[in-house]
Formats: sequence, C-alpha cells, structure tokens
Amino acid sequence: MNKPRLLSLAVIAGMSLLGYASLSCAQEKLETKKEIKVISYNAYWGMKSDKSEGKQKFIEWAKKQDADIIAWQEMNHFTRDSLEKFAAAYGHKYAVLLKESIDPKDDEFFPTAITSKYPIVNVRKQVDNLWHGALFADVGKYHFVVTHMNPFWTSKRIDEMELILDSIKYGNDPQGKWIIAGDLNSFSPLDKSGYNESVMVKDLTKKEQERPILHNLVNGKMDYTVQQNILDRGYIDVLKHKYPDTFMATAPTKIFYDQAKTPLRYDYIYVSPVMEKDVVDVKVLKDDFTDQYSDHYPVEMIIKNN
Repeated sequence: MNKPRLLSLAVIAGMSLLGYASLSCAQEKLETKKEIKVISYNAYWGMKSDKSEGKQKFIEWAKKQDADIIAWQEMNHFTRDSLEKFAAAYGHKYAVLLKESIDPKDDEFFPTAITSKYPIVNVRKQVDNLWHGALFADVGKYHFVVTHMNPFWTSKRIDEMELILDSIKYGNDPQGKWIIAGDLNSFSPLDKSGYNESVMVKDLTKKEQERPILHNLVNGKMDYTVQQNILDRGYIDVLKHKYPDTFMATAPTKIFYDQAKTPLRYDYIYVSPVMEKDVVDVKVLKDDFTDQYSDHYPVEMIIKNN
C-alpha cells in the first residue's frame, strides 16, 4: 500500500474518531447536566397572536428561557418541517409533532409537540380515543406525555386520562421517571381553597346554556375527578408540591381576561413518585410576553438530573 493511501486512511480514521468523540460529548451533555429545565405551554391556536413570519416573537421568548425541553400545545398549522425549523431557531435540535392536518387551512386542529436540546426517542403518537391526542416520547431516561385534554366534556376527560395512566401502568417502565405535561382542562382538588365554587358554577352554568356542547359541570357541580385520579395513582402535582398553600392560576392571561370571570389553573406538570425529591423549582411564567401572546400562562419546572 502506498503512502498517500495510508495517509488518506489515517485522515479518515482520525475524522471518524473525532466524529465519534463529538457524538460522545453530545450524548454526555444530558447525562452530566446537573439540572434540567422543562416548560409546558399552550401557545393559543397555533401562536396566532404572533403575526411574524416563522413566529419570531415566540422564538425570542423561548431563547430567553433557555429550557432544555418544551412541551407545546395547540400547535395548529405547524408541520414537521416548520416545527423543526422553529425549534432549531431557539436551540432545540430535536422536535416531534403529534399530528399534521392534511388541510393547511384547518383552524380546528390542535396537535401537541415536544422540542428538545437532546435526542427525542421512543416516540409514540396516541390519537385514538383522545380528543386532541397524547404524545409519548423519551428524552434520556425521562418519559414524557404531552397532552391537551377534551375541552367540552368532563366524562370524556376522565376516560382520556385513564387511557394515558393505563398506558404508563402497562408499559415497559411503569416505575420510571414520568412527566405528564399539558393543558388538562380540568380542576384540581388541591386548588379547592383557591376557588369560589358558587361563582364558578354560576359562570360555567351560563356557558353551558350558551353552548350546548359544553358538559363540564357534573350534576350541577364542579368536578375534580380527572386530577384526583392522577393523584390517586401517586403522581406529584409539582406546582402544589412546591407551593401547597398558594393558588397560582394559569388562565386567563391579561388580554384574554374576558374568557373567564375567575382565574383558573388548567395547565399542569405531574411527575411520577420516583421523581418527587428531584423537583428543584416550579413557577408559572408571567411576563410581558406571556401576558399577551396566549390565553394560558406556561409552567416551568426545574429538576435535578439524578
């Protein structure tokens, strides 16, 4: 074998080793990171409040947050390609969309999505028997479920959450590190002290009279079954875990205040019992941007990466 040939092989081998080293470093970043920041955000009807091409206002906001993983809801009109470009603009190399409408003009199509600085693997897209669907995906050792529950019927929401919880229970790693995030369109029993039920029942009754499709009251009362069922399975409502005596609403925001007479909490992050001690901080992100660009506020969680 001549010397140029040997030199070429050496260069190729060196490049391969460098590539392998680079890949190893990329894989090690998540493993060696001490803390991970997760945000869940219902972005309102495909971010329709952001009129800029490519949703630059949302990109600027996401850059400032510098989250490791973002769970999005209401990603109307996004495609696989546009989501990947959108996520890349704020530093997330990986992005997965739950579903994509065949009609680009369909304004009633509400997919969820997940974007991440790190590889998103073991993706499963559950749309059967769910109003909007649920996106199951892993980032490292963390199992995510990103969902947006039925906005019209409490009974349907109960069935949807049972499906999600049983999917975990009978899955491959039921005792693992699970994170359920999204707009669950339901009330938590842990928030009872923060609600004036008589006022809320009156408001919800009026809405049901105006829109017959709505069946959110049960026997004329507020219902807490969806959230209670999650708690009964041992999952930790991270916001209440961190601030058990404080009510923090996630809707409506300042420019959507006409949507509800009473502040509500519809947006949740739950973690499985094994992660209870990993929760470092949780907050509802309220700033000049989130006041205006969606009808929901995002929820942020920081966890120890044990």
